[in-house]
This record gives sequence, structure tokens and C-alpha cells, in this order.
Amino acid sequence: MSASGSHPIHPIQTGTPWIRNRAFDLWLVTGGAFFTLAAALLAFQFPVLLPPLFWLWVVAFEGSHFWATFSRTYFDRDFRRSHPKLLWGSTVFFLFPVLALSLDAVLPGANLATFYGFFIFCWSLYHNARQHYGFISIYSRKAGLDAERRAHLVFALYASVCLAQFHFLWNFKAPGIFGLPVPGEVGGLWFFVGHQLPMALSVAAFAFLVFVARQLWNRRGAAAFMPIFYTAVCWLFYSLMFYVIAPRDTFVQRLNGTETLMLIAVMNSLFHNIQYHAIVYHHGQRRYGGDKRQFGAAGWINRDAGHYMVVALLVGAVFGTIVWHLGDWPDVFGRWSGGSMQAWAYVLFFGIIGHHFYLDQKIWRPSQSKALRKALS
Repeated sequence: MSASGSHPIHPIQTGTPWIRNRAFDLWLVTGGAFFTLAAALLAFQFPVLLPPLFWLWVVAFEGSHFWATFSRTYFDRDFRRSHPKLLWGSTVFFLFPVLALSLDAVLPGANLATFYGFFIFCWSLYHNARQHYGFISIYSRKAGLDAERRAHLVFALYASVCLAQFHFLWNFKAPGIFGLPVPGEVGGLWFFVGHQLPMALSVAAFAFLVFVARQLWNRRGAAAFMPIFYTAVCWLFYSLMFYVIAPRDTFVQRLNGTETLMLIAVMNSLFHNIQYHAIVYHHGQRRYGGDKRQFGAAGWINRDAGHYMVVALLVGAVFGTIVWHLGDWPDVFGRWSGGSMQAWAYVLFFGIIGHHFYLDQKIWRPSQSKALRKALS
């Protein structure tokens, strides 16, 4: 989920600090961060559990969260009728991985498939940051914060998330994919810019967050809890993931694909996945809670959590099959199959992800949709 930054977002609701209720928000919107950190701790304590954890994530969380987008777009008759250009035009993202593979076939050494995978990974970092912006925008308006205080929180949020993301790109992702120098081995300015500076700025971002939090608490009291807490959770999660866990993640995939470190592959998306399912479920309960006939299959799918989960897991299993044929990962028992990447799997894998990123940033814009504002209230 992302929110448009180009238009002012209309107030959603100020009568309650919660999107749905206290348990829903704390367990699913912010609780996913702690669940993900617990999963990382479990993997370090019992490495044999990482392969099954990875495939559980692929099917039950990553693959199924792509389905969550489909459930409120292509399967929604009303949405299909009102957004045909967006839905069918966005399928162009399935052509880009085809183009990358085709050019690699005629231009030996170009390695455009790897570059495109790196681009998609960078987009995933932006995608995650924008989802956090969407949530902090909702919580800030529910807390009744003025524009200046909201801007301060957004700055603290982006600093908390993006500095740690940059540190990972500079120190791990780029060296792992392209063979660039590791800052810790080079030293000098390269080490300062890529390693020391983002960590120091992250500490400064936390100090700024504490300063802003004190101001908000003095002005709004307990009403400001969720925007403050949400931003603090993001700072803690991304700092631990990229500054503490990434240097200790020895679980490396075999090939150069969209990820380098196996545990980070899970962590980078799991928090995001849980949040996304939560907001789609909430949206579905509000949008499809009345007469469902006008929405087609989306009404039945979102009728209750059981329908939604069954279809999501089936689609997640299909996505898992695609991931398996990339040839990058061990099986559920940690064994390498020796398989190579299948071109069709590469196209579908990166096509699904790129399509999701683009479509998602278009459909979660409360400033441009009265129906969405109502469903999120």
C-alpha cells in the first residue's frame, strides 16, 4: 500500500486512533515487525528451520499478498468497469523481463536480466517505504496532527527507513550482485559514506523522532500514540534488519537473483506482507460488507476471512512453483536441486512483482477516491 504524495490526503477519521481496532492495529499493522524479528531469531538459533521458513513465506505471505491486490482489482467487477486502462495497461510490466532476457540473448555479456532484477529490488525498497508513508498518513490524521507535525513525522519515518535501506544496498546488495568493493574492505571515503554516515544519521533520526514525539505528546497526549509508536517501530525494525542482522546473515542463495541473503529476502518483505494483508482485509470488509452482487467474484472472496485465505494460499502455491523454477533457492529441507533458471519463471516472477508495484501505487490513493476514503475510515 502506498499513498499519493502529490495531492493532499483528505482526513480519514479522527474519532478513533485505530484503523480498525486496538488489537487489529497492534497485532497486524505494527506486530508484523516483531513477528519478523522473531522469525529471524529462530533462524539464527535453528538454521535448519530457515529453508522451510523461506518457503512458508513465499507461499503464505509473499505470493498471497500479490493475490491481495488482484482480489480488489481484477476480481472486482465495479473496479474493472471503472479502471480498464489501468488494469490492462499495467500488464506491460510482463514485457520488460522478456525484453531483458531477449537482449541478453543477442548481446552476450550485457547481463540485463541481472540489472533488471536489481532494479526491481530497489523498487521493492521504495515500495516498502511508501507503504509506511501510507500508514503514517492515516494515523497522523486520525490523531488530528497539523500539517507541520505530520511533516516532521514523515521526515523521521523516511530517515528511519531509507538510511538503513541505503546502507544495505551499498554494503551488501551492490557488492553481492555486481562485485563492487565492500566498504569495510576499502576504507576511506567509500567506507565513511556507505557505512558510517548512514548509521550516524540513523541515530540522529532517532533523536529527532524523540524530540518530535515529546512535542506531539505535549500537544495531543495519548491521541498521538499510534503515529509515534508506528514510526518508532519502523526505526527499530529497519535498523535491526539492515545494521545488525544483515552483516550476520550467512544464508546466501546460490545464484545472483533478486536477493543475495536468504534471511534478508524473507525479512525485507514479511513485515510488509502482513501489513498489506491487514489493510486489504479491512478494506474488503468495508467495501464488500453490503450488497456484494455488484462486485462480482470479489464480493464472495471477501465475504469472510476463510474464503480470502483459501484463495490466497492457492495463488501463493502457484507463485511458489514459479520461485522454485528460478533455481536460486534450496528446497524445504535445505537441499540444492541443481536446477537452472527457467526463462518462463524469470518472466512471470519479475512480471508479477513489477506489475504489483505499479498497480499498487495507483489503487491506494485516498486523495483521489471517495470510495477508498470511506472504506479506510
